[in-house]
Amino acid sequence: MAETIGFFQEVEICNADHEHYGKRGVILGISEEGERLFGYAILIHGMKTTTYFEPTDLAVTGTEFPREQFY
Repeated sequence: MAETIGFFQEVEICNADHEHYGKRGVILGISEEGERLFGYAILIHGMKTTTYFEPTDLAVTGTEFPREQFY
């Protein structure tokens, strides 16, 4: 299984074919079952809803936000 990116980690959308390419957001949801990772729900900065991304669409920026910033 690919290594799971943790909750509240900031990521950048690195898939050039995606409409949100180059934007950054924060992981608020992880879709996985058993040993299989399906993807992530990302709250893109400046948006009010999450968007689903596959793991290969994302690059970790190294920034982690506090949980309290979202709940």
